[in-house]
Amino acid sequence: MDRTKQLHRVPVTGGDYTVAEWAGQDSPLLAIHGITASHMAWPAVLNHLGRDYRVLAPDLRGRGASSELPAPYGFATHVEDLRATLDHFGVARAVLCGHSLGAYISLAFAERYPERVSGLVLVDGGIALPRRTEISPEQMIKAVLGPALARLEMRFADNAAYHDFWRAHPAFQDAGAWNPEAQAYVDYDLVGEPPAMRSRVNAEAVGVDAHELLAPDLVTLIDRISAPMLLLTAPRGLLNQPQPLMPLAAVADKCARLAHLTHLEIADTNHYTIVTGSGRAQVAAAIDTFIATRCAP
Repeated sequence: MDRTKQLHRVPVTGGDYTVAEWAGQDSPLLAIHGITASHMAWPAVLNHLGRDYRVLAPDLRGRGASSELPAPYGFATHVEDLRATLDHFGVARAVLCGHSLGAYISLAFAERYPERVSGLVLVDGGIALPRRTEISPEQMIKAVLGPALARLEMRFADNAAYHDFWRAHPAFQDAGAWNPEAQAYVDYDLVGEPPAMRSRVNAEAVGVDAHELLAPDLVTLIDRISAPMLLLTAPRGLLNQPQPLMPLAAVADKCARLAHLTHLEIADTNHYTIVTGSGRAQVAAAIDTFIATRCAP
């Protein structure tokens, strides 16, 4: 169902935080995007949800319309920004739905404020990435994020040039991967004036988060969460490669040891299209079922 969105400015440390709200009468859902994304990663999924959730989706600090918020960056600040968001909207408890970086932030929030969380949906994130000791953290970050990170230093002549950049991205080569929702996601990210337009993402904020994703204690973060959890994974990675972002052995190990963690692979998707493309209806249906059967109000 198509839903009406309203943008709000929420006071947080250092300034105002942009939060998109889709009003609804059902359970509150806090949707948290990925490392170089914005709240615009979510409409494709939200429009397929079968229930009338009240959805809050922030632009994380350093991204989207929150890109001008100052340091400190990192997980601890994200958690406090999210707590301020729930407080601002009078939401006592919510289901947290995080994609990529947003999944790890969701876990960090649930560890810090377990009483505010009724369940977690982790979309292609939440399981620690394997460390490669033969390369530096900077090299690993560049290898994993690829074009998404490179674009932060690039300039584009106009919107059409930015569309061309994203259409050439390996993850958008599947039929239907480039669609109106994907284009709106890209357009929201572009700021400035031709012929020197740029991504609005703050590279410093991304760098801090990327290094925190490599922290040793991230391996056991999911083990410290008691709330019901649903892990949704894509069988292909950020560059549409056949290796998934979430290591299969690690996923199997966590599911075997955590009875409150359920796993579902979203077929024929990559790290992007699981939310913006072919996976959106399946992800929405999985969220509906999880909230209806596993999450106490």
